[in-house]
Amino acid sequence: MREVGEIKGDSDTTNLAEATRKYLGEKMPSGEFLAWVAEVDCQIIATSGLVFFQRPPYNGNLSGLEAYIMNVYTIPMWRGQGIATALLKEIISFVRAAEAKRLWLHATEDGKRVYEKLSFVSTAKEMEIVWY
Repeated sequence: MREVGEIKGDSDTTNLAEATRKYLGEKMPSGEFLAWVAEVDCQIIATSGLVFFQRPPYNGNLSGLEAYIMNVYTIPMWRGQGIATALLKEIISFVRAAEAKRLWLHATEDGKRVYEKLSFVSTAKEMEIVWY
């Protein structure tokens, strides 16, 4: 969150960390938040999260099922090795099998090229893959 400017300087993140632990502790066991990680020597070096949304049906997506990718992060020393791409390919396959018709995310400037290689296209506010 610091890298993308959501946390400024040396702000105290104790409350945010506790709220995040609580959220994940509730949502991961129920399957409402899914995570993919890459590990080396029992250390997580990259991660990505996924949340499904059930919207009302709309033209092209009669089920209304969409998925949102969040928290894609690779430790700096491991970047540029295709790790995030591998995680994202797994997520895309998972979402397609779940029959969601839209997969979207918000991208940093550094991340856009990774997503574009995987067929995400930019919209006014985010990047998406649509399977209508």
